[in-house]
Formats: sequence, structure tokens, C-alpha cells
Amino acid sequence: SFIPEMEQIISQLERGTVVTRFYPRKRPERKTLMIRRETRQIVWSRSQTTRSFEGAVEMREVKEVRLGKNYKDFERWPEEAKRMENLRCFIVFYGSEFKLKSLSITAFSEKECELWLRGLRHLVLDTIHAPYPLQVERWLRKEFYAMENNREIVTLKDLKGFLPRVNCKISTNKLRELFQEVDVRRRNELGFDDFADLYHTLMFDNSILHDKLEAYCSSDQT
Repeated sequence: SFIPEMEQIISQLERGTVVTRFYPRKRPERKTLMIRRETRQIVWSRSQTTRSFEGAVEMREVKEVRLGKNYKDFERWPEEAKRMENLRCFIVFYGSEFKLKSLSITAFSEKECELWLRGLRHLVLDTIHAPYPLQVERWLRKEFYAMENNREIVTLKDLKGFLPRVNCKISTNKLRELFQEVDVRRRNELGFDDFADLYHTLMFDNSILHDKLEAYCSSDQT
């Protein structure tokens, strides 16, 4: 079956490529740069085999993907930069409009650089224009990946640490009750799909909303 060209590009970027990253304050370093399609992140690590990443850029925060090395990160290291052809270099600008951060990269070849430019520009636009439910799912995946253990599951303890970050206050007993409802295998652990179900239950559970509303109304009367 025919695989569209952009799908081939994205699949290659998911596997990762070896690049040189230029920094404003320390010497350039070899990294493996890759994308995480499910969470819409650009991530990098010391090698392709490691599960942990040294850093990540959210694609929804990317403002520009620019070809070339006409930027201070490259100018800071002229000896190393002059060995890098212009068409192998690109810069990802991200963050707030008032203080943009940069990810300055030299790819292995001009062809790989072109793949990164095309793939990232496509994914950034697609990410920004994604419907809200899809944005929520990608955010949930990112949160899940940050919590999961090496067996790719999360526990009740993980969830107790997660809920304050989404401003959800709930008693431990109520959380345990909801956890057990989605933990159909009775293993005291959840994979991503069960975790997502639990999150949506928490956000839209009528009894929880009712309790919050009741507490709000009663405090309003005092």
C-alpha cells in the first residue's frame, strides 16, 4: 500500500537522527534528535537507545523553523560552525513572543536537514490547528509518560501527585473508588487508556461537580 511522503518523513523523524546541537554558553554536542508524535514534542537525548530525554520543546510553542546558521548560537562557536554547511543547519524558535528560546541544530546531511524542516513545519501547523479534544489527549499522553514506570503503567500514588497539578481536589477514598472502577484487571495499576478514562470521569463526574458546587454555594451564604 502507498504511504504518503509526509508520513514517511514523520516516521523517520520519530526514529530520530544524530545531530550536533549548538548552545549559547557551552560547546556544541552530539545528540539524537527526534519527535514524539503522540505528545507533539521535539525531544533529544544522548543516544537513540535511552528511554529518558534530556529536554523537550512543545510544538505548540514553536514560532518559526528557520533554515541556516545565521544566529548567535552558531556565531558563539566560529571554529565549529565554519565546518557546518549552511544548508545542514536549522533553528527552532519557541516560547513567548517577548523572549524566544532557540534550538540550534546541524543535521548529518542537507537531505536530513530538509526532512526536519518539512516535517516540523507540517507538524507545528497541524498541532496548532488541532481540535480541542485531540489537544487534551496529547496533553494527557505527555502527563502519563512523565509519570509512568518502566512497565508503562501508573499507580494510585502517581495519580494523587498528578491531581493537584490540574487543580482537582478529591478525597483519597473517592479517588480510590474511581480508580478501582477503571482498573478492571484489579492490578492496582493503569495503562494510558484507563488513565484517560479516569481523567475524563474526574473532570465530568456529576457528583464531584455537585459536591464542588454545593461547597461553593454554602460558603457563599456564610
